[in-house]
Amino acid sequence: MPQQSPTLVSVRMYQVGFGDCFLLSFHYERSLEDGRSARHLLIDFGSSRWPKGHNAGYPEIAADIKERTGGVLDAVVVTHRHRDHLSGFGNDEAAGVIAGVQPRAVIRPWTDDPQAAEQASGPRVVGERSRRFAGGLGQAQTFAEKVTEAVDDKARGFRKDLRELALEQLPNQEAITRLEELARASPDGGRYLVAGGESGLEQLLPGVRASVLGPPTVDQWPQVAGQREDDPEYWLRQRGLLSRMLAAAETAPEDVRASASSPAAGIEPGPVRWLVERLHAQQTHSLLRIVRALDDALNNTSVVLLFQTGTRTLLFPGDAQIENWSYALSSPKAAALRAALPQVDLYKVGHHGSRNATPRNSLLKPWEGRERPLVSLLSTMPGVHGESEATAVPRKTLVEALSALGPLHRTDDLEPGQLALEVSASTDDENPFTVTP
Repeated sequence: MPQQSPTLVSVRMYQVGFGDCFLLSFHYERSLEDGRSARHLLIDFGSSRWPKGHNAGYPEIAADIKERTGGVLDAVVVTHRHRDHLSGFGNDEAAGVIAGVQPRAVIRPWTDDPQAAEQASGPRVVGERSRRFAGGLGQAQTFAEKVTEAVDDKARGFRKDLRELALEQLPNQEAITRLEELARASPDGGRYLVAGGESGLEQLLPGVRASVLGPPTVDQWPQVAGQREDDPEYWLRQRGLLSRMLAAAETAPEDVRASASSPAAGIEPGPVRWLVERLHAQQTHSLLRIVRALDDALNNTSVVLLFQTGTRTLLFPGDAQIENWSYALSSPKAAALRAALPQVDLYKVGHHGSRNATPRNSLLKPWEGRERPLVSLLSTMPGVHGESEATAVPRKTLVEALSALGPLHRTDDLEPGQLALEVSASTDDENPFTVTP
């Protein structure tokens, strides 16, 4: 009997505020070999800001996932290790439910385990430069942790921005531990993806092609590391900077460390107070630039997946930014990867509507002027990031451009208490995706 292909595809976008959580389902006309007639893929499960007045949280979402999948989840994809994409796995109740549906595959970017990715992809793809870069991300997260300890949680202005952004960079150890447990329990022990490599999903999703467009490794595409690739010790040097600032505080005069007019009033005199006193000045901006560089670096480790089945092409790029995208969009080696991008008819908007996560000329422009509408799914929450129209997320000009191409569905437009929004479409016609009850 020939292999079946899906007849219907649906995407369920959960309300998590500022974060991502998507359940992608492929439905078949007849039961497959295991007696099930659908396959289900969870892409991310996290949030950094929940909307006010929204009572549902991770446990309610996990329970809905269990119900929608019939208690069997075929794969979990965590695009990258930012809190707003994986923190749900750190919730005991929700994580227990997800473990109970026994994912058959747990998929993460190569930076989460360079050694495993090297074994899967070969040393020419994951080499020494890539391993040093991945190790540097760990150093950077330690640096961010020290920053959060040094800045008062009641700080305002730039110091508040610095602390909040640093907090978002910290590894959620509870979530990572649960993901490791899920990976060990899965048949392949976890899979770490490299641009152009095998996703492993096609064996789980009959009749579906799943291409990996990102992230590239540093050995494949040095641009993905940006300035950090120019100096493999970049993050270590920045951590050393913070250490030197603290060490200098030990020898600073007491009247400097414990000034009565200090913005750190109420903090015990000592190194931390000395540092906080200086974080309201130029060093705040310097540290903010460093932590923002880490934010960009982690976003550029995002897994980018392109799904093709029948007449449908779906793009899920996580928070990939331009350095990640540039490999798939411009590298001569990636011509086959980008060939299907003009046919995308469902787009999970990158990085919650950040402008540099949807490249204007190489990704968005080819979607213009076609008859078939583009359906966009935007999981976002205004007011979390950005201080002006130019830096706000979601970016107004991007929202307008996507809306001109077809229906744009946003989590911040959901009714209070609405758990999710779902769109679906047949895989054998040209009709657009429609919202389903």
